[in-house]
Amino acid sequence: MRLKGIKINGFKSFADKISLSFSNGITAIVGPNGSGKSNISDAVRWVLGEQSAKMLRGAKMEDVIFSGTQKRNPMGFAEVTLILDNSDRTFHIEFDEVEVTRKVFLSGESQYMINKSACRLKDIHEIFMDTGLGRDGYSMVGQGKIEEILSSKSDDRRQIFEEAAGISKYRYRKTEAERKLAQTQENLLRLKDIMTELEERVGPLKVQSEKAKRFLELAEQRKQIELSLWTAQLAKMTVQLRELDDKQTVGRLEQSRIEEKLQQLTGQMEEFFSSMQKAGVQIEQIRTEIGQMEEVLARSDSRIAVLHNDISHNERSAQTLAEEQKSVLDSQESFARYIAQKEAEKTVLLEKQEQADTKIKELNRENEQYQEQLLRMNEQLTAQKEEEARLAFALSEQKMLLVTHQNALTDARERIVLLEEGTGEKEEKCRLMAKEQKECQAFLQTLKETLDGLSNSARGVQMKLSVRREKERMLQGEKDHLELKIKEQNQRAALLEDLERNMEGYAHSVKYVLSQSRSGAIRGVHGALSGLLRVDAQYLTAVETAVGGALQNIVVDDETVAKRAIGMLKNSGSGRATFLPMTSVKGKRLIVKGLNRFEGFVGIGSDLVGFDEIYRGIVESVLGRIVVVSDLDEGVEMAKQYGYQFRIVTLDGQLIHAGGSMTGGSTGKSTGLLSRKGEIDTLKKQAAANRGKSGRLNEELETLRREISLLEAQLTGIEAEQKTASEDQIRYSAEEKRLCAMLEDLLADQNRSEEQRRRLTEQIEVLTSQCRADAQKLTEDEAALTAFRVGMTELEQNVRSVRQRREHGAGVFNELQMEKMAVGQEIALLEQAMASQKNRWDDQQKQMASVKEQIESLSQQNEQIRKEIEKIEREKSLKQERIGQLREQIAEKTALRQQVEQQITALRQSEKDILVQKEKYTGELLRLEDKKAAVQKEYDAIISKMWDEYETTRSQAEEVVGPAEDLNQANRTLGEIKGKIRALGTVNLEAIEEYEQVSQRYGFMSDQIGDVERSKAKLQQLIRDLTAQMRELFSASFEQINQHFVRIFVELFGGGKAQLKLTEGEDVLESGIEIYVQPPGKIIKNLASLSGGEQAFVAIAIYFAILKVRPAPFCLLDEIEAALDDPEHISLDGFAEQLREIMIGHIQKLNKLLLNFDDGRMKSEGINTVIVGKPNAGKSSLMNLMLQQERAIVTNIAGTTRDVLEEKVVLGNIILNLIDTAGIHETEDIVENMGVDKAVDYIEKADFIIYVMDASDKLNEADEQIIQLLQDKKGIILFNKSDLNLVLNEKEINSRLNWTIIPFSNETKQGLEQLKEYITNSFLKGDIQYNDQVYITSVRHKNAVESAVQSLEQVVQTIDDGMPEDFYTIDMMEAYQSLGLINGETASEDLVNKIFSDFCMGK
Repeated sequence: MRLKGIKINGFKSFADKISLSFSNGITAIVGPNGSGKSNISDAVRWVLGEQSAKMLRGAKMEDVIFSGTQKRNPMGFAEVTLILDNSDRTFHIEFDEVEVTRKVFLSGESQYMINKSACRLKDIHEIFMDTGLGRDGYSMVGQGKIEEILSSKSDDRRQIFEEAAGISKYRYRKTEAERKLAQTQENLLRLKDIMTELEERVGPLKVQSEKAKRFLELAEQRKQIELSLWTAQLAKMTVQLRELDDKQTVGRLEQSRIEEKLQQLTGQMEEFFSSMQKAGVQIEQIRTEIGQMEEVLARSDSRIAVLHNDISHNERSAQTLAEEQKSVLDSQESFARYIAQKEAEKTVLLEKQEQADTKIKELNRENEQYQEQLLRMNEQLTAQKEEEARLAFALSEQKMLLVTHQNALTDARERIVLLEEGTGEKEEKCRLMAKEQKECQAFLQTLKETLDGLSNSARGVQMKLSVRREKERMLQGEKDHLELKIKEQNQRAALLEDLERNMEGYAHSVKYVLSQSRSGAIRGVHGALSGLLRVDAQYLTAVETAVGGALQNIVVDDETVAKRAIGMLKNSGSGRATFLPMTSVKGKRLIVKGLNRFEGFVGIGSDLVGFDEIYRGIVESVLGRIVVVSDLDEGVEMAKQYGYQFRIVTLDGQLIHAGGSMTGGSTGKSTGLLSRKGEIDTLKKQAAANRGKSGRLNEELETLRREISLLEAQLTGIEAEQKTASEDQIRYSAEEKRLCAMLEDLLADQNRSEEQRRRLTEQIEVLTSQCRADAQKLTEDEAALTAFRVGMTELEQNVRSVRQRREHGAGVFNELQMEKMAVGQEIALLEQAMASQKNRWDDQQKQMASVKEQIESLSQQNEQIRKEIEKIEREKSLKQERIGQLREQIAEKTALRQQVEQQITALRQSEKDILVQKEKYTGELLRLEDKKAAVQKEYDAIISKMWDEYETTRSQAEEVVGPAEDLNQANRTLGEIKGKIRALGTVNLEAIEEYEQVSQRYGFMSDQIGDVERSKAKLQQLIRDLTAQMRELFSASFEQINQHFVRIFVELFGGGKAQLKLTEGEDVLESGIEIYVQPPGKIIKNLASLSGGEQAFVAIAIYFAILKVRPAPFCLLDEIEAALDDPEHISLDGFAEQLREIMIGHIQKLNKLLLNFDDGRMKSEGINTVIVGKPNAGKSSLMNLMLQQERAIVTNIAGTTRDVLEEKVVLGNIILNLIDTAGIHETEDIVENMGVDKAVDYIEKADFIIYVMDASDKLNEADEQIIQLLQDKKGIILFNKSDLNLVLNEKEINSRLNWTIIPFSNETKQGLEQLKEYITNSFLKGDIQYNDQVYITSVRHKNAVESAVQSLEQVVQTIDDGMPEDFYTIDMMEAYQSLGLINGETASEDLVNKIFSDFCMGK
């Protein structure tokens, strides 16, 4: 066996997949420091099963995964495969070539495979045992391993020698045998304990078993008797039910006849009501018409009166005009006399007016005096009335109090009489009930003991039954799941085999190129695109439809390979094919905002398929601009909104092309090009394993079901007994409770009566005294009120007297005012009359000419009015005649209506008589129905009891037993059987089966103990044999290794002595190993006194000696040192100054790295983005929205989030460590306060802050507190709930905290894209600029760089102090060691060779 090659992918510095081939002989791996030479040996050590990350120069196992560079993204996994030649069958596997693979993912999950089949780490260790390649093997000699064999303790050196001796497998088998022996010993002790327990149980169980059998016999007899009694009762009830049915039938027929009569009467009454209503409507219409006519007549009378009035008016007007004509002639002489007379009257009136003014002023003074007097008296009167009302109310209250006390006194006396009358009767009732209660309690105690025994038995059986049923359910579910899984696996495997065998679905040209690639005719062909994609079943149709024929496109390394393949197709005439060179095909993923707002959006095509990262360009060129949606409606809507810019495909294969054309319809079966490799072997193995497991489960189920049937039968018997006993217990318990309650009520009633009588006696005494006091108080109050009212009457009389005087003065005042006003009016009238008379005199002279014409016009108007009156009188006479006719019609209709009402009255009397008969029959039917229901209930109860207790129907019971002929005798027999059952006491029905099981188990355990003791003896013999073989092999191998070690040591050192010795010769398997050496010319007492080179030679001699005895398939040596001393007398003139400048340059570069640490950390580890805000602002909802999953709990209750919640979110190339915090506010809750304190701490540590504010709520103290905390921080403000009414003002917020504000809504996702864009711009283009420089991305790296800077600064200081070169060489080595922690290289003296080129400083 030998190492043929190694494949490394994503391991440490090997980002790309590489393959190394090893031929026979020595292979040297060379390269500059940090190029990854030691990573190859680490890869081999890792795939062989190394579990210590420290041995691989890492902190945790995930550190072996390529972590990325400035230009390369980190890998998600690391994979290493060793290819070993097994033609000599060193490995007991029927393969000439063995591939051992180990794979680890970022999640920490590992996979091990042998020849691409999954296996365990244990399998890896076992296959390499005794080959020198095991975990304790000697084939891997890494950095520092040479010194380790010398520095280790003598006991620790055994492992490598045991591996060389080939006893590792034996030790492993011995360890396993000893472990099994310990288990066997434990099993033996446990079996003996069980035997002791079984011996104690067999005797009691036998007694219980016989008792249980007797119980089952009596239970069967009771069942027979109860069934015969029940069948007899059922037969009797059946006859009763039939008779009741007949009576109900007769009653219903009579009831139907009465109903028909009622319906006829109702029809007749409805007809009469209709005619009566019709007559009423006609009468109302006639009355309406009469009213309208009478209204017209009234208007006619009014018109006639108006016309007559117009005639009279015209006649008067004509007469007036004639008189005026005459008077005008007479007035010329009297005009002068009239004016003189009016002037005299005016003088008299002015004198009267002046007298009235004087009297009015006197009356005003008197009125003011009366008013002041009345005001004072009214205030006194109001106060006295209030006092009177208070006294009257107090008197009323006192009267009511007296009446109340008198009524209470009378009531108390009557109640005492009643209490004394019922005392004797209650005492007798108490005595009788106490006696009945004692008898009932005694019987209940007997029932309780019986039920306890039955309950214990039932619980035992029920527990067994529950366990077995649950086990049956689980086994059945597991079996069904396995069978379904087997079927799916077989179908899937058959399909994949057929497709894989025939290369179904591939074009001939594609088959040709792939076959040529497999045969080695052409290299650089990765395969068809379909073979490189991994697609979930739900996306299979969509991806195949979208990609179409491109699935058969062939992926190649570059254009050269593509051209070579095209040439081969052309030369062979095998058709055409499309090639995708990885160097030239670079796809661009579709970037469109707002796709997530479509409910049917599934994803971008390239995001829905799996592929190796090296094919990303190819996959994105084919699927990167294709959007997958749930259905065609969503696709069409999306295409319209984005103007048909890109292709859209639905999950069922309908396609919308860019530009708007559509392809669709039904789809056939999948061609299977996307998935069919690598699953067949796995599916077959899984199916075979599942079939074996299903068979075993089926056997267990059958056994379990038999046990369940037996337990159910046993439980049924116990439950029947329990039911009977429980019924008796319930009945007697209810009776006992009833008696107890009644007795307690009676005793309590007696106590209450006595207490009540005592209280009533006391109450009577108190009420009597209160009544006397109330009567006396009432008399006093009445006297006081009477006296008060006398005084108030005198005051009221005085008030009335003053008011009368004031009112009289007011009357006189009013008369004078009226008189003054009248005089003034008379004066004004006189003046007006005089002016009017003068004007009239002038007008009369002008109007005399037209008076004659007016008189003639009035005469003509009167003539026309008289004619109109005659016409109205004629029309009035006609309408009066019509009204008379209509009144006669009303009289006729009213008579008809009265006649119909009499007929309805008669029909109502008949209806009343019929209803009486109907109620009679209805009552009878209800009585029969109640009786039938009672019989039916009793019937159903017996049927239910038969089923509940025995799961037997009436027909089944009648087949088993006949009805009891003598019910009394049957009841007596049943009572005797129940008595015998009670006499048995507690019965354990499980004892029958348990006794049989324990007996069988006792025998089985005896056999088991014998088997275990035999196994123990065999294991002890095996351990002795293995120990002997190990001693023999180790002794022989150790002697051979010692001989070779002596010879090789002499060769390497050119003389001297060497020896390997066991520290304990008696037990070679536990002895340590000491190394004794003596180089030529030296006496060595301790290996530590050897120089480094000498130690290296000694260790090499040991390794070579081991390899001589048991050669390893391969040996990997990593940096074996040759510690040889070189001359130190070399001139170093001017070197210190050059070195100082170099060191300062390195210090500056390293300090620049330290300055960029925060940027590097954020870029690698993520930006600590803290979400803050007050409670219920929407912080947790925002986190869920950005994670696109319900990660945080969200409720309407303030303070739901009480702790921090951290998750990672990727925005483009930015990683956010999203941290949800508790709402910041003042609270007395201790837990909430702790959450608030944590939130404040995280604000201090945050790189970026998202401040979520409730835009629908006003600012409060919590907001003010948060704004103070966020001063001088970087972040953004979200106005959440912007879809509601906005309350907050942006300007006001910015005046307090000058951050960008984005309107936001967790419900509608408004502002989400804007938030993501802002964060991306801030950290990639704004506050923190990224460039192509190197970043430190972890605290460990930062500490290493700081340590290196300190060491280099110490070098500069040492040079400045003029110290020898040896001193600053030490500091330089320390700096190199610190930097070696970052790039994976351990520090070595190569640094010295690097700096001093062609000379060495010594150690």
